Amino acid sequence: MSDDWGSIEINGLNELDAKLAELDNELAGKALFSALNVALTPVVKEAKQRALVAPEPHTMTKKGGQKVLVQPGLLSSAIRKKRLPKSEHIGEFAQGAVMGVYVGKGTKQKEFPNYWHIPEYGSVKQPATPYLRPAFDHNVDLMIERFSDKLAKNIDKYTTNG
Repeated sequence: MSDDWGSIEINGLNELDAKLAELDNELAGKALFSALNVALTPVVKEAKQRALVAPEPHTMTKKGGQKVLVQPGLLSSAIRKKRLPKSEHIGEFAQGAVMGVYVGKGTKQKEFPNYWHIPEYGSVKQPATPYLRPAFDHNVDLMIERFSDKLAKNIDKYTTNG
């Protein structure tokens, strides 16, 4: 991993593996996905707050050239969490629970903001105003704390009630 990305040290993974091994695969998956869902919530919330909102309705060109009128707030309404299907798990994530934050279709206006990358990375005509990466970076410690707390509660719940 590059020094640019920093590093995270996680202690107790062997103990976690042992605790998860006490659960059957279905309960272990439930425990992990529930904890991931809780952990990602602050990232989604902050990304939505950081996302640029157009000052007025504007036209967006969809795939195929169709033009649609887009209402302000489409980008922020399209930011959410997603559980990745097993068919998309690769590398070190091939065996496990994977969730991510993504931009999909808006909740009120069911359009995909195909311009989502322009505010995040910028363009020749527009400087970058990142909203996804800063939301992730700002919440790393909180995500780890929320994940570990929720996972511990889930494991306790499933091992005592399982």
